[in-house]
Amino acid sequence: AIAASAKGVDLQREIGEPSPVVELSTPEMVRVVRNLLDNAIRHTPPGGVVLITAGLDPTGQGAEVSVQDACGGIPERDLDSVFEMAYRGDAARTPGDGGGGLGLAVARGLVEAHHGEIVVQNHGPGCRFTVRLPLHRS
Repeated sequence: AIAASAKGVDLQREIGEPSPVVELSTPEMVRVVRNLLDNAIRHTPPGGVVLITAGLDPTGQGAEVSVQDACGGIPERDLDSVFEMAYRGDAARTPGDGGGGLGLAVARGLVEAHHGEIVVQNHGPGCRFTVRLPLHRS
């Protein structure tokens, strides 16, 4: 929140009820969400909005956390590559700093270790990263 405020980015959230129950390593999932938020704030221009949503996925079979930014989008040809270790992006998403580095590759590895998936799509003024995790079955 401090980084968003300092940059002039409006950080918003929408949390669905009831909260889904998932089995996860809290430090690892915090790292994933922090990485997505850091990237979204870094790539959203001042005055832009970063929206975090959480709740059940549309099927009701899993939990979902999405981070929507205002980065200007990722070239369609690069969408499948953003989770690769060598991906650095281009000027459309990364004015001034060159991009992703290891963070998204690490995030994908952590999500997959939790039997989930992480996807990205262009949406609105930027892109949306979505993490889906299976619900805890007791």
